[in-house]
Amino acid sequence: MDIFSLTETEFFRQLTEGKNDNLHIAYKDFVLQVSKMCCEHTPKGYVITALLYAEVEIASIQTTQQRDEVNNVLATFISKALNFVRQTLTHLKDLTVIPVQEDNCLQEIGLNWTANKTALIELGYAFKVAKCFGTNLSAREIVHKLAKVFNVEMTDNYIYKKYNEMRVRGRNSRAYFMDVLSTSLNDHMTNQDAED
Repeated sequence: MDIFSLTETEFFRQLTEGKNDNLHIAYKDFVLQVSKMCCEHTPKGYVITALLYAEVEIASIQTTQQRDEVNNVLATFISKALNFVRQTLTHLKDLTVIPVQEDNCLQEIGLNWTANKTALIELGYAFKVAKCFGTNLSAREIVHKLAKVFNVEMTDNYIYKKYNEMRVRGRNSRAYFMDVLSTSLNDHMTNQDAED
C-alpha cells in the first residue's frame, strides 16, 4: 500500500489546484478509497500513516489565507474531507485489531493433497533446486510449508527417508511425479490442440 495514495486522488488534486469541477464525485471517490483502505487486510499502521498524511495535507490547504482565495464550494469540501479523515482516524485508533490465525487462512484455501506424500516431497525438492522461493528456504522448510497448505501430516524423518529413496531410483528418471506432471500437461495441451 502506498501511504501517499490518498493525496494522489482526483479529489486532492482539485483541492490543491482550487478547482471544483464535479468535486462532489471526486469527494465520493475519495471517501470510497478511504473506506476500502480501512476494510482491506492492509496493516493498520499503514492505514493510520496514510490518513495522518492526508489530514496534514488537507489541513494545510485549509488556512485562512487559502480559504479567502478559493470559492465557498471548495472550502466546504476541504472542511468535509478534513472532518471525515479525522473521524476515520479517531475510530480506527480505537479498533482492536485481531490478527487472523494462520490455520484459519489455510482452511480457506481448501486444497487437500490426494497424491502420495512422496510426490509432495519431490515437488518441494524441485522447488528448492529451481530456487522458486529464493535461496533462503531449505527443501525441508518448503516441504513442511506445502504440507501445511495442503493439509498433509509430514515429519522430518519421513521427508529425508523418502528423498533418499528418490535418490536411489533408477538413473533414467528419479522424479516420477515431475514426469507424470509434465506428461499429463503436455498430453492435455496436445488433446486441446486436436480439438481446436
